[in-house]
Amino acid sequence: MSSDPEMMHAHLKRVPRQERSQLRFETVVNVSLRLFGDNGYEAVSMREIAREAEIPIASVYQYFPTKQAIVKEIWLRYSQTVQQELGGDLMRFVENGRLEGGEQLIDRMVDLITELQLSSPAYVEVWGCIAATPELRILNDQDTLNLAEMVTEAIMTIRPTADRDRMQGLSLMLTESASAITKLTLALPEEQRNRIVRQLKESMKVLYKATIEAFAKG
Repeated sequence: MSSDPEMMHAHLKRVPRQERSQLRFETVVNVSLRLFGDNGYEAVSMREIAREAEIPIASVYQYFPTKQAIVKEIWLRYSQTVQQELGGDLMRFVENGRLEGGEQLIDRMVDLITELQLSSPAYVEVWGCIAATPELRILNDQDTLNLAEMVTEAIMTIRPTADRDRMQGLSLMLTESASAITKLTLALPEEQRNRIVRQLKESMKVLYKATIEAFAKG
């Protein structure tokens, strides 16, 4: 994901600067999350968001020209959190200097994404909106590629002689599996979801170990 401030705020009509504006902005985002989770994205109107946020509808439109802009803001925050947390985990992985640490990294990656997605029932609606919106879908795909590249660079730092093409493929399969499959489990009963998440981790570790052994020997 780009860290360019203009790209980060391109979906906003106006960027809140003052404390009062920032408070209103955060209120709109939080209320939208709740309403999307309670009622579904399509059923929620901008007017309802304004009413529940207890601010004038004009103030909502000052920042967000459309509901999709609110979804993009929610997605950006989710994406930033994943990137920052995974970046810290990868830094520790590299500092440890052992590719065997990848199994713990997989546990952490899946747990992080699962916990974030379960933090609000609205994420089911958010992912649906992203899938139906070409602009957001492209951004989401690029974000997955960026995360995969972060993983690739960490592996190559530890083992410079590894086959980069194979490591890129491995990293993409790991990051996309962690993201896509956990999204699919959101609507499942807790017991079933937990079982699938455990199976996901096991499968990712098998793939990781086999690929490292075949193409990243020391």
